[in-house]
Amino acid sequence: MTKMTTTTATHRGVKIAVVVESSGHGRTYSCTNNSGKTKSALKWFPTQGDAIANERYEIDAVLPLM
Repeated sequence: MTKMTTTTATHRGVKIAVVVESSGHGRTYSCTNNSGKTKSALKWFPTQGDAIANERYEIDAVLPLM
C-alpha cells in the first residue's frame, strides 16, 4: 500500500514530500516535489533520509544554479 507521510522538507524553495510503500517485506520510501518537473518513475529507498537526499540531488540537477 502506497501513501503519503507527514514528513516534508524544503530544498532551494522546492517542497519535498515523502511517500512510503508498505509490504510484507517492510517499508520503502520515495519522494515527490512541487518543482513542476515531471519524473519518469519513482525511485525507492530503504530509508526516508536516503529518499530525501536523492530528491535534493535531483532538484539540484534540474534547477539552474543560483
